[in-house]
Amino acid sequence: MTEPHPAHHAPALVATPARALVLAVLSGAAISLQAYVNGALGGQIDSAMVAAAINNLVAVAATLAIAIGTGALVRGIARLRAAGQRPPIWHFLGGLVGAALVGVTTVAAPEVGVALVTVAIVCGSTLGALPVDAAGLGPAGRRPITSPRVAGVALAVAATGISAFGSHGAFEPVLLGLALLVGCGVALQAAANGQLARESGEPFLASTVNTLVGLLVLAVVAAFSIAASAPEALPTDPLLYIGGLCGAFVVVVGAAAVQTLGVLRLGLAVVAGQTLGALAIDLIAPAAGEKVTAATVVGVLLTLAAVWVSGRAGLRTLASASPNRVNA
Repeated sequence: MTEPHPAHHAPALVATPARALVLAVLSGAAISLQAYVNGALGGQIDSAMVAAAINNLVAVAATLAIAIGTGALVRGIARLRAAGQRPPIWHFLGGLVGAALVGVTTVAAPEVGVALVTVAIVCGSTLGALPVDAAGLGPAGRRPITSPRVAGVALAVAATGISAFGSHGAFEPVLLGLALLVGCGVALQAAANGQLARESGEPFLASTVNTLVGLLVLAVVAAFSIAASAPEALPTDPLLYIGGLCGAFVVVVGAAAVQTLGVLRLGLAVVAGQTLGALAIDLIAPAAGEKVTAATVVGVLLTLAAVWVSGRAGLRTLASASPNRVNA
């Protein structure tokens, strides 16, 4: 018989589904804020890669402090050792996608706007989720390609096209293509981190590994960037360094709220917050030459519809398989 893992109760702040949903939506908005702040920092120091590395350094410090302070790091390592079998190496490499995501958003957000970059990433993650789920790479096992999922992908692709059509700034197909590609990788990142969290019993350990790997990659890239062209002096405005704290906030909320919402509802809430947050940022502080148009709003709304439609089959399956369970 498998030894049960001690239950980790959700904090009072996310103990009810309503509270957890609110925080999950806010964490999605934090992802968009992270992209905006990192882009601003990159512009200030004239080095997007150095800005991305600084972001991950702050995130590593925050998540490592949490993992050590809660004892999650020690418990997770002990459980992996007790299992007697090392997890596959790809379970530790989710941070590679995280590094690419931070780097691409840092470069692309100031050029094409946070909303359009976010729509492209969500579109890619929707596309990537189909083969990842069909192959059973995630901890939830195989999930077939169903009509609602395909409809969701179609809506997401349409959303990206409409939002791009509504862009009044310089259209950057390379940057949008990279954002789309990184979005596809996000599904694989989620599978890797989810598997490691399941094997170690500690989402905080998986998050720490993810940010550490991302930092190593970004530090190497930043070193080459500095060698090619020395960045400007670091700005003194502390608000330009909160991107990593936004990432740490997303990790903390995800680890806590998933106990109340389950994986599926958490993911839908985060994406909803991400797209709405991106639209709000572009309304308040649009990129140079950009403005929010009706097409941009329609694209964001279609993205939200795509997330909802693609999740319908999963919600029905979850309800029929385990109607009394809280977690997915």
